[in-house]
Amino acid sequence: MEIDEITKDIFGPDVLESTDERSSKKSKHSSRVAHTLELINKYIESTFSKDAPEINVKDNRIGRIGQNIVQFDMTARTGIVSISSDKLCVTSRSNFSTIRANTAVYQGKWMYEVQLKSKGLMQIGWSTINCKFTLESGVGDTIHSYAYDGDRIKKWNLSSYSYGEEWQLGDIIGCALDLDNGNVNFYRNGKHLGLAFENISRGVGFAYFPTVSLALSEILRANFGSTPIHHPLEGYEPLQAIPEQKIHQAVLLFKWFSKIIEQINTIQNTRQNVNKENISKEKLHDDSMKVQSYLMCLSNCILKRIGPLISIPYITEHIVISFIQCLSESGNSSLLTCLDLLWIFLEEHELKMCLEAIIIYSLSTDRHVSCLIEYFNQYKSLLLLTNICQHTSTRQYLLEHLFFTQVRLPNLMNIKPPNKKGLTDIISDIWWETNPVDLTVEVNKESYFKACQQIKTTISELEALQVKFLIILLDNSDGDETKPTSRTLFLRKFKQYFSRINSTLEPIVVDLTYRLLVALKILCDTEVGTSPVYVPCRVFYDGSIDYTRFERLGGLASHLSKKYKEDLIQLLGHEHEVITMEQAANSYSTTAVRINMNSNQGRSIALNATPLSMNTINSSLLELLDTIISFYNRVIKNSLVRAAQLRNNMLKYNSVSQNLKRQLEEIKRKEEFRSPSIEQELLRLINIFNAKLKNQGRYMAWIRTTIYSEEKQLHLTWLLKIVMLTLTNANLEGNMFSFVPEFYLQTLAELCVSLRNYMHPTTRIDKIPDYQEVFLNIANFLCHHFMDFRMVNVECQNMLLLMLAGFIFNPFTLEAMENVPEESRVKLVTNLVKSFGKRVWAESNWILVRFWQGNGFAFRYERSPHLRKRIKLRSVEQETMSQPRSTKLTALRSLEPCPSAVYQGHLRDILVKNRQETTVFLNCIMNLLNWSFSEFIGMIQEIYNISSRPEKVYMQPKQLKVCVTCFDLTISLLRVLEMIITLVPDIFDNSQFFRENLLFRLCQLLCQVLNRISSYTSCFINVMLLEIPYLDEVDHFPILTAVIVKTVTEVPKITQTLLLESNFQMSTLRFTLGDSTDEKKQKKIQFSFLDCNTYVFLCLTFVDTNDVTEEEIKKVKDMIEYLDECLAILPKPKISSDNTDICTICYAQPITVTFKPCNHQTCRTCIERHLLNSKSCFFCKKEILKVINSDDDVIHNFNDSDENMSS
Repeated sequence: MEIDEITKDIFGPDVLESTDERSSKKSKHSSRVAHTLELINKYIESTFSKDAPEINVKDNRIGRIGQNIVQFDMTARTGIVSISSDKLCVTSRSNFSTIRANTAVYQGKWMYEVQLKSKGLMQIGWSTINCKFTLESGVGDTIHSYAYDGDRIKKWNLSSYSYGEEWQLGDIIGCALDLDNGNVNFYRNGKHLGLAFENISRGVGFAYFPTVSLALSEILRANFGSTPIHHPLEGYEPLQAIPEQKIHQAVLLFKWFSKIIEQINTIQNTRQNVNKENISKEKLHDDSMKVQSYLMCLSNCILKRIGPLISIPYITEHIVISFIQCLSESGNSSLLTCLDLLWIFLEEHELKMCLEAIIIYSLSTDRHVSCLIEYFNQYKSLLLLTNICQHTSTRQYLLEHLFFTQVRLPNLMNIKPPNKKGLTDIISDIWWETNPVDLTVEVNKESYFKACQQIKTTISELEALQVKFLIILLDNSDGDETKPTSRTLFLRKFKQYFSRINSTLEPIVVDLTYRLLVALKILCDTEVGTSPVYVPCRVFYDGSIDYTRFERLGGLASHLSKKYKEDLIQLLGHEHEVITMEQAANSYSTTAVRINMNSNQGRSIALNATPLSMNTINSSLLELLDTIISFYNRVIKNSLVRAAQLRNNMLKYNSVSQNLKRQLEEIKRKEEFRSPSIEQELLRLINIFNAKLKNQGRYMAWIRTTIYSEEKQLHLTWLLKIVMLTLTNANLEGNMFSFVPEFYLQTLAELCVSLRNYMHPTTRIDKIPDYQEVFLNIANFLCHHFMDFRMVNVECQNMLLLMLAGFIFNPFTLEAMENVPEESRVKLVTNLVKSFGKRVWAESNWILVRFWQGNGFAFRYERSPHLRKRIKLRSVEQETMSQPRSTKLTALRSLEPCPSAVYQGHLRDILVKNRQETTVFLNCIMNLLNWSFSEFIGMIQEIYNISSRPEKVYMQPKQLKVCVTCFDLTISLLRVLEMIITLVPDIFDNSQFFRENLLFRLCQLLCQVLNRISSYTSCFINVMLLEIPYLDEVDHFPILTAVIVKTVTEVPKITQTLLLESNFQMSTLRFTLGDSTDEKKQKKIQFSFLDCNTYVFLCLTFVDTNDVTEEEIKKVKDMIEYLDECLAILPKPKISSDNTDICTICYAQPITVTFKPCNHQTCRTCIERHLLNSKSCFFCKKEILKVINSDDDVIHNFNDSDENMSS
């Protein structure tokens, strides 16, 4: 192959015209190539100068003043801003920051563009140098500044006027200034928004700078001409001159470079058809140099000139990107050859600037929100990056330096919904769930779901490309001993990145998580096959993955390593690095203390250690899986919650709309209520709510297809199975279970809630093929690990308890809880009983109440019926979406009753089986009941005292909420007592001890509650009449129904104990039926169980309350009648003035026992109660060794051992 032939094919026939053929023939072969290359360099320079545009060292265009490179001027700012390295991207760090550019214009037509990287409050426009801005006023707030604000849809010049359209994230706003005619215009994505200002000030002293003002955390990127204007306007020039001469040179160079690549590819393609060795050794006919080497020399001639050019952003976006796209369309081999040559001949900083410009261009395309459901530009830019990343060096460089700076990778994975107009065009017919079914809405259902399917079909191709892109980035075959693989780089950078994610970035990482899950599943299928995927427990303690930032289920890793050192040695061996590092760290710590006890230099050896290799084939996949699990727990859950909140808001709007429609129908039916003005107002309100529902319904369609689709549900289910299998297998390793990082349990909990409460019912949970088996396994895990001694971490204990509560209150998962093996169910109930008296007693009590809700006396309500009669301005927040987050039972009131006969039966068996433990359990319940009710009444009294003062005193909401919490706890404890008495009717009738102590305490507590709640003069009633906000849930109904019947009538032989109780009053029982001889008192507080068995007229609608049945009311009446009869025949107690023989603790019973050795005396009831909690004397705190009665009989003897406290 001839030199001239190759050269002319690339540069054209004119390239060698100046060659002296005679001298070239006489020259040596070695100088022939050099001479040709010299001629080529001369030809390139002469071609550059031929027909090239003139170059100006300084931009001297008429009407412009300032620098050649137009940027934001950090010396001309108000407030604090962050600015990018190229000084074009601005982030506000003050409440309202203003900054202007370094160039002004005074004549002609000029423009610049900004792309919004947020969509909040910003003012964009022009100002003069004399405009003075503050942290409250920016561009447009002074006389000689003009601005557009798309957040408030206004234009600004001293005052504001309606103008333009609402802008969205990613919009490109064009700012055009016509100083020839004195006009200012603004454009949104190329659309003219209308004439904004006219007859602006011009002339001497008036030069206008591009100026922007941003609220806190708002971000934008300006383009003054450093890159091609996205939407150029005819007759307008960018502030920064177009580099026409550089463009001319770049066009020629890339034309020649393209032909060189074509020649190299021709050689490489030929090798596939003939002997590779012969082709590789092919030489020039007139030289000893290989053809490929000569082409490399030509590449050097071209690329040494391309290097400085591609560092110019304008050249990169205008020429390089289209050049690379053409290469990728012609085949990946051409693009890979191009990138090989760029890496060989370009300087690193030149290539870095080029790649960064390509990334910025792609992100700019991704951020743009289209008015159509099409993603052609985003697909095209991502396809370009996908093709580029197939080149190993480029891929690793992008991973190391560019993809994980700021939020670039999540933005590449993010698919933004169309704007409001686009969604309206796609989803013309809106549907939402209505109950009862609204036929006017239901008729749109088929069309609505067709539109959802259209959206899904449109974005599926882009999602598939995003997954392919991630799989390329996760290549695990491109490393060697000297450099890491792409997957290793990805994992390292990804871990560093997600630790920096804040709440503002969470919404855009949902798509990234879903794509990572799909990519991980594909990689697992490819690299692991059909084997079950989970993280082995060994990973958590062998140091192969760095967990230094995470706590473990069993506490701190350092503590666990010492506690289970022998187990670790047995599993890992004496020579394992974890063991040797621990020993070295201990030795180092000891030595450091001996040398200098105050020294704080250096770090722990373990902290500086690099993660150990796992010696497994799929170690990188395990680390990727582990990272995704922690990433889900850290970030994704909040985004799913926000999506679920939109659905819940729609349910509330729909409920209000349905109520308004019913009211309108009632008015039209009943002539006495007819009023044209009321009908017109109701119609207006209905239209407002329907318009809101339509807007939310359109966005809900997007959520259905991108976040809550069936495919996404299956992705989360797959991850849930992996986490569950990981925890199950870790449990089999005994004490090593303690080393599991806490985020595994947290992710398990969040995944359960996501599938059960967030996605469901939008995507029903029964769409999961084996959902029953999945939740059965989780339920079994919860039963086994509640109160697990290996789980020391307090947050993990709380999380497990909340998971358990969530499973019990949801009908789907309660069924799974009831289907676990009987051994697991019994273990759970046993631990629930044992947990009373410990930190988690309130949550355990809540769970027991949930087992009972629906079976108790008037305990069939979702929310307490009294709330229906209270019309409040403050809406009552439903809490059915998520599991309970506190000990408060406000969530319980919003749950449909779902009692569990299975767990009630287990509780009955446990209470009957072990009377001693039952005694302790009942004692704890009564102690807690006494405490919670006393705290509640104490706070009610304090609130009443404050309200009685002549001056106004503000009560803290926190104090009021604590008061409601104590009220809720009192009700829940009473309900648990009700359940126990119902399930085990003879629980107080088994021994003398039970009758004399616990029965007495029970009656005492019941009387205390009844007296404080049912008295017409009590502070409880007075505070209720004040109708204080946050105390809506405090009422007679929930507490009186919990105390009045079951805890009285179902206890055999209670009558005598109750009637002999000194605090008992029959009036407190009659109060429940509204019986009162004083009519004024009865009118003061209108309460009766009889009112809870009628139809109530609320909001023009009759509501069937039936909260207390006829049968239940009859039981109350019969009980009162029975007690009246017993009270009539009961002998009156003798009143004695001598108090010397009365117990000084209760002042209700005579002294009957003496403590030894201190000889203090009380009644037997008081000492029996005291001994349940302590064996120290109530008075002097000395240890009690014996308790004897008045006949000197020993009741308790603690000298030898801790005997049972029953006589």
